Amino acid sequence: MVNVLELLASPGLDAVRPLVGPLDAVAVTGVRLEARPDRLAAMSAGTVAVLLAPVPGHLLDVAVRDAAAAGAAALVLTGVTEAPHGLPAEVTATARALAERGRVAVLYAEGDLAALAVAVERAVAGSAADALARVAAAAREVTAVAGDPGRVAAAAGRALGLPVELRAAGPGEEGAAAAGPDGEIRLAAPARPGHAGEAVRSVLALAALAAAGGGHGDVPVRSRGRLLAELLVAPQDQSARLAARGRALALPVDGWHIALRVEAGGLDASNRPKALDAVMSQALTLLRTWDAVALPAATAPSAPRSGDAVQWNAALVDDALVLLSTWPADPGADGRRATLARARRVVDRLAGLRPDAGLRCGVGSSHRGPLGIRTSAREARAAVPRGAGPAVAAHDAVGLDRMLLEWYASDTAREAVGELLSPVLALGPERAEPLLRTLQGYLDHNNSPARAAEALHLHRNAVGARIRKIVRLTGADLNEPDVRLALQLACRAGLSAATADRP
Repeated sequence: MVNVLELLASPGLDAVRPLVGPLDAVAVTGVRLEARPDRLAAMSAGTVAVLLAPVPGHLLDVAVRDAAAAGAAALVLTGVTEAPHGLPAEVTATARALAERGRVAVLYAEGDLAALAVAVERAVAGSAADALARVAAAAREVTAVAGDPGRVAAAAGRALGLPVELRAAGPGEEGAAAAGPDGEIRLAAPARPGHAGEAVRSVLALAALAAAGGGHGDVPVRSRGRLLAELLVAPQDQSARLAARGRALALPVDGWHIALRVEAGGLDASNRPKALDAVMSQALTLLRTWDAVALPAATAPSAPRSGDAVQWNAALVDDALVLLSTWPADPGADGRRATLARARRVVDRLAGLRPDAGLRCGVGSSHRGPLGIRTSAREARAAVPRGAGPAVAAHDAVGLDRMLLEWYASDTAREAVGELLSPVLALGPERAEPLLRTLQGYLDHNNSPARAAEALHLHRNAVGARIRKIVRLTGADLNEPDVRLALQLACRAGLSAATADRP
C-alpha cells in the first residue's frame, strides 16, 4: 500500500498540494468525494476524503478532528482562499495541531476533482492503468531532459515514485543500460511485482535510451548544456544547424528566453570554471524546484504559471555560468520581474555555498528563438554588476539608467540631487549608500516596506528603520507624489553614477 507522500508522486496528482499534517503516517486504502463534512466520521480508515465545497475555518477544525477519529489518510480542501503566509486562510492553528496529533494530512487541490479521485484509485490499486499512466508520464519527462543522465534519472524516479540511480542494478532491483557517447549508461531501481514491475522495467528502458541520447552522427553534442554552450559561442551562420540539433534533444530553442549570467569575480581565472561547474547543478535544482511550486501570482496572463511551462537549462561559457529560462509565450514585464526575483534568490543561496567566489549576476531581457538566446545572453553579460552594490542587476532595456546619467552630468541636476539628499550624503559613502538603496527600493515598490524588504533581502523592520531615519534627516514627506518622484530620480541618478565611477 502507498502512503500520502508516495501518492502525491503519482501521475494525475500534480495539482494536489500538501498543507499541514504528516504525509507518511497512514496507508491509503481509497478515495471518497464528500459534499457534507459532517459525514467524515463515518468513512473508512485510510480514506482520502475530497471535500467538494469550501469549509469555513471553525468547521474545518471539526472536519479535521472527525477525519482523524476515523483514521483517514488525508483530507483534501478545495476552493479556499490563500492567505499571505502561504496556507489557505481557513487552516487555523487549531486545525494544524489536530492534523499533526491525529496523523491526518490536510491537502489542497483544484481543477477536475473526479479526475483526481480516479488518479488516487488507480495509484492505490496499482493497476495496469496506473502502470500505463506512469509510463506515459515518464515518456514526457525523460524526453524533455534527454542527453542529461542525472536529470533523466530524476525524471524517471518522479514518474515511478521510486529512486532511480545511475548505476548497475543489484540483487532485488531492476536495471537497464544503453550505449552513450561516453560509454554505457546504466540505471537501477527497486523491483516491484505485477503491473508496477512492468512500469519500472518499461520506464528504465526508455530512460536509459534518453540518457544516452546526446551524440548524433558527426555532431559533437552530448547534452543540452553542451549544445547551449555551442549556440552561445558559435558563429551566427551555424545557429540554424545547432537549433535543429537542439530540437532533436528537446532543448526549447523556439521559445522566449531570459538569460542569467553568473560570474565569480572573487576567484582567479584558473579556479572560476571549476567553482561555477560545482554550483551549476545546485542552481538548476533550486530554480526548477521554485518554479515547480509556482511562479508568483503576479505573472502576466500570457505567462505560464507552472514549472512544466518554464524550463531551465545551463551552460559554462567564457568562465561564466549562463542559466537560461525558456517560456512558451512572451513572459511580459511580470515574467521578467519574476525571473529577476529568481536570480536574486539563487545568487543569494549560491553565495552561501561559495562565499569566496564573489558571485555577480546579470539578467537579460526576453527574446524569442535561437538568436534570442544569444541576444539575451549578451544583455545579461552587459548587466553583470561591477564593484560594490547589489549582486544582481537587470539589463536596462529602456535606457533609463543611461538617460539619468546624462541628466545627472549637468551641474543643475547635481545641485538638485545634492540639495535633496545632502543630509544623507553627509554621512559618508559607506553609511549613505545603504540608506539610498533602501529608499530607492521603497519608492520603486510604491512605499511598501514588505515588497522593498523582499527585493533588498532585508527584514521589513530594517527597511522601516532606514526609511524613518531618511525622513528624519531630510524632512521629506514621502506621501507627496512630487517629493517621491524627485527622490526616486535623485536616488537612481546618484547610485547609477556611483556605480559607473567604480573600476
